[in-house]
Amino acid sequence: MKVKNIELLYGEKTWVQVIFDNGLIWVPAFDELGKVVNLIGKCEDEKYPSGKGKDLVKEFLEDVIYYDSTYEQFCQKHNIPMNYKKK
Repeated sequence: MKVKNIELLYGEKTWVQVIFDNGLIWVPAFDELGKVVNLIGKCEDEKYPSGKGKDLVKEFLEDVIYYDSTYEQFCQKHNIPMNYKKK
């Protein structure tokens, strides 16, 4: 199962939805995002014990919130492969 698209979902409130190639949709909540980011930080600490580890994750997240270019340009800037293709 791979991510097909990530987009805004409009309704009573605006949310983000993650659409998978098998048709499943996930609307992530802050607690889920927090757990994912926490575990990514732990993985980075293990992979790069002499590097920035979770601090690199923190810097990336801070930057991604405030980027002023297209997301594709942001990924290129940070050498981040895009795992899904926008529609």
